Amino acid sequence: MTDRTRNQLGRTWIVLVAIVLSGMSAVAFQGRASVVVFGVLTLALIKARLIILDFMGLRSGSAAVRRGLFVWPLVLVLLAAAKLVATGMPSV
Repeated sequence: MTDRTRNQLGRTWIVLVAIVLSGMSAVAFQGRASVVVFGVLTLALIKARLIILDFMGLRSGSAAVRRGLFVWPLVLVLLAAAKLVATGMPSV
């Protein structure tokens, strides 16, 4: 592991922690408002992308592998969003 890689992982880890804390604070202060829930789902996609690129070491890997790995969290987020829309989650 080079210093550049270590520094990149450190920055990515800080961003991931910031994303988690911002998602937690949004839910804590806003409750179950649909905008907040969709925002948290979007943050989950961003986190998945950062983990795939940096922690799995695929930033310089094959584009097909990166896309293939990103499809899984994308499908899960779309299913969660579809369920929220189908159940008619009340907005606050």
